[in-house]
Amino acid sequence: MLKSVHAYYDGRKYVTQGNIAVKPNQRVIITFLDEFEPPKRNLKKYVGKISASDSILVSKAVAEGRKVDSNEW
Repeated sequence: MLKSVHAYYDGRKYVTQGNIAVKPNQRVIITFLDEFEPPKRNLKKYVGKISASDSILVSKAVAEGRKVDSNEW
């Protein structure tokens, strides 16, 4: 039986998007696509302890390429 699962490489390991049971020594086929996942960042470790609403504002600012000053929040 063949199964298919979506995954991405985070720079260290492959992260599957969904649950899949893989047995030791089970053979797999890996296909590399020309598509990329946006990087997942934990902005709180860079800015410090901020509220959830401020975290959203910081995330939007970073996504837009704007400079984020830690003294703003």
